[in-house]
Amino acid sequence: MITYGLEDAAQFLHMSTAALGSLARSAKIKAAKPGKRWVFLEEDLVAYLNALYAVHGQAPRSGCEEETSQWHCINAETRGGLTSRRPAGKEYAALLGLKTRS
Repeated sequence: MITYGLEDAAQFLHMSTAALGSLARSAKIKAAKPGKRWVFLEEDLVAYLNALYAVHGQAPRSGCEEETSQWHCINAETRGGLTSRRPAGKEYAALLGLKTRS
């Protein structure tokens, strides 16, 4: 079983040590820290690379997790405020020629 330190593992994966350290801290790649230094098993590094390979008909994955959106609709509009471009109730009534109370 072959083990790598942070620098060697980063070189193996062709990425920066900072990026690999971040992946290890967030448990997105298997690693251990028996002392003050990270240790990676070669088989775990290969498994991480294999997980990045594209599945049939898909674009290659970049290692990023899928982005989750907090928006529930794509055509949402906000009204009011100083930058409102939509006419308010009085303006609609004036445009339609409706009588309104003062």
